[in-house]
Amino acid sequence: MREKGVEKLEGCEIRTEYEVFEVFVQKTQADPHIHVGSVVAPSPDMALVTARENFLRREQAVNIWIVPRDEVHATPYDDPDWFAREFDRKYREVGGYSENGRLWKRYRERAMHLEDIVRDLNGTPAGNSGKRDGGKGS
Repeated sequence: MREKGVEKLEGCEIRTEYEVFEVFVQKTQADPHIHVGSVVAPSPDMALVTARENFLRREQAVNIWIVPRDEVHATPYDDPDWFAREFDRKYREVGGYSENGRLWKRYRERAMHLEDIVRDLNGTPAGNSGKRDGGKGS
């Protein structure tokens, strides 16, 4: 959003254009940047100075971000389906962990062992333990 203003200096009109900037402040290097407010300024440099004067007069910080309000993109409030999940992700929630245990147990019970795979490849029936001599002892 740009605000237009007119300044008069000694009979001359000077048109100025101001832009709204969102201000984010980082208190320490370990902290995230936090939105603290907005400033109106003609340029990003002036927005930094204005933000420092307005938001850091009594507090210390290590970094300030200035973002033009026009460059901030957000999700719509009136579209709850935007946050709907496309896939079932209950396994990521706290209640899903008990379900995970049951599913892993069922998976392990159905999992084939190496011996089963070798029998399938050789064509040996599951009841036969791999003896090829017809079950006769040597």
